[in-house]
Amino acid sequence: MSTPTLEAPPASLSLRNVGKTYRIDGQDLPVLQRIGLDITRGEFIGIVGASGCGKSTLLRLIAGLDHRFDGEILIEGHPVAGPGVERSLVFQDHRLFPWLSVTDNIALGLDSLALGRHERQARIQEQLELVGLTGFAQAYPHQLSGGMAQRAAIARALVSRPDILLMDEPFGALDSITRAHMQEELLRIWRERRVTVVIVTHDVDEAVFLGDRVAVMEPRPGRLQSVIGVDLPRPRLRTDAAFNQVKQRVLAQLKR
Repeated sequence: MSTPTLEAPPASLSLRNVGKTYRIDGQDLPVLQRIGLDITRGEFIGIVGASGCGKSTLLRLIAGLDHRFDGEILIEGHPVAGPGVERSLVFQDHRLFPWLSVTDNIALGLDSLALGRHERQARIQEQLELVGLTGFAQAYPHQLSGGMAQRAAIARALVSRPDILLMDEPFGALDSITRAHMQEELLRIWRERRVTVVIVTHDVDEAVFLGDRVAVMEPRPGRLQSVIGVDLPRPRLRTDAAFNQVKQRVLAQLKR
């Protein structure tokens, strides 16, 4: 009697032979080359690599902000043809509008959805509670700390209930203590929402702490060098020997 085969989890996001070339001073400059990666629904993926390896460019392609590229990017099997409500992007700086309150900034994430007033208010309140900003709903960005402002940006990205959250160095501008706290907060939100997360970071420690897998890119042109699984239980301790073993594996790939 044959053993039944287990089906692999469905791919939420598929990158198939993705490439990108810029035209600069009449010359073609390849930025990305033959990127292939399948990310399953609800997975947390970290992407690391040296500056200039095309990490942020790849994230922009996934977000649909640039449609001129080679290969295919598929969401649930459908080609990406532009921005969509199933994807949200968080940048390194919070990019909140300074003349709008936290509530109004979060509400911008609902502009593409046809929702009634009560549903809009309910979603905004839900996000304020999720990121711990209920007491700052009417505050303005200049009245927030860096970590609080980034929480508001995450709330704005999640208010449309996307399937995929794309994050481009979201904690890069924060001090180390706030950054560690925000990493914990992001994991809490991810556990509650089970959204698929793709985070670009220069910080190997951050990628190993957060990710189910870490994708290592090499530069000029950007290529996917390796994908390293992080088979460690959560919550993770950075002082554990197993944690540092995975970190050293990623660092060794980057040094190559």
